Amino acid sequence: MLKRTRILIIDDNASIHNDFLRILRPNPSRASLEEHEAELFGDIEAPRSLPVVELDFELTLAHQGEEGIELVRAARARGEPYAVAFVDFRMPPGIDGVETLHRIFEEDPDIQAVFCTAYTDLSWKEIANRLSQVDRYLILKKPFEPMEVRQMAAALGAKWRHERERARAHAALIEREAHLRALLDALPQGILRVDRQGRCLEVRPQPGGAAFGGGAAPSSLEDLVPEGDAARAVALVQRAIDQATIQRMEFTAEGAGTRRHLDMRVTALGGGRSEAIISLTDITELRQRQEEERLLREREISLKAQVEALSALSTPIVPISHRVVVIPLVGEFDARRGESMREALLRGIVARGTRTAIIDVTGVPRMDAQMAVELERTAGAVRLLGAEPVLTGLSPDAARQLVELGISMARLRTFLTLQEGVAFALRRGREAT
Repeated sequence: MLKRTRILIIDDNASIHNDFLRILRPNPSRASLEEHEAELFGDIEAPRSLPVVELDFELTLAHQGEEGIELVRAARARGEPYAVAFVDFRMPPGIDGVETLHRIFEEDPDIQAVFCTAYTDLSWKEIANRLSQVDRYLILKKPFEPMEVRQMAAALGAKWRHERERARAHAALIEREAHLRALLDALPQGILRVDRQGRCLEVRPQPGGAAFGGGAAPSSLEDLVPEGDAARAVALVQRAIDQATIQRMEFTAEGAGTRRHLDMRVTALGGGRSEAIISLTDITELRQRQEEERLLREREISLKAQVEALSALSTPIVPISHRVVVIPLVGEFDARRGESMREALLRGIVARGTRTAIIDVTGVPRMDAQMAVELERTAGAVRLLGAEPVLTGLSPDAARQLVELGISMARLRTFLTLQEGVAFALRRGREAT
């Protein structure tokens, strides 16, 4: 594939322009002519020559230095810069070639150049003093050989393309490095680059220096981890490098009146380098939250046990005689407490051989449907054990609430006061004997 090379010729002599046009414009190669001749005359056995490489040159002609400078400026502005400029040394009445090239370099810092001269007005040292970019121009003596002109145009054009590609690659590398640096700076972790012995080659502290306890950056892992964990940390670094695996450990750092928990992740740097990257994440808040959650769970378990114990204590069974027990209810009543009351009462009936179980609700502030259901369930369970349930302490307000709820206690023997219920139970016990 041909690569077009834009070349600027600056010379006050029109015949020199024609020479450059003749030398640098592509012509049919001799090999191509021979191939056409063989094809035309049928000389199939004629040896084929190797193809001649042709470079595609696009020439622009200028007669004075100022004109050439303006052409360079315009070409660069529209994004079609020249690769090479052939500049005559003497171009009266305008500026000479050195001044022309000096100003061209100011307009386009990438262009390559060739001085064309038949005289030795200035030595190479004098030219170099006026043009410090000695790596960007060559000197061609007139009269010049066509092969030299083509070789210079080809070589300088290739150099121009290579330097532009290298500049683009360098710019892309700088941009990528800045992007990666921005990403790295955005990370909350502290980053270290260490060798096999744990010596820190490069350190990027966590924002605020928290990862290092607010102190100076460590020179080795021994300055970072506690003394008892230093050998383990170095061993993890060596294992990560040798096995190309990620290694992790946690440790606690003390310093400046603080105590921090850190998570250390070790990753081999790769590329045949015996180094590793360590990232340090401050997990102090995480561990504190976990500890708080653990303590909260322990408190909840303890509170639940206390509530269960209080529930058991809030429904004590009071024996009146070996055949009569009383279970007084105090405070609010719910399904859980009803279940607790029922279990305690039934265990007491079985243990004492109770014949009458008095449930006293004098201390219950209000009666609702749930409590009525629990009382009926308890009464039914008591009957199944062969005992008679008795309800005492039902206030007028509680009775009205039951009526409003449409709940009837007709199957349950009731008394206004606990004393009346106890008297009934004792009297019934004496009659039974």
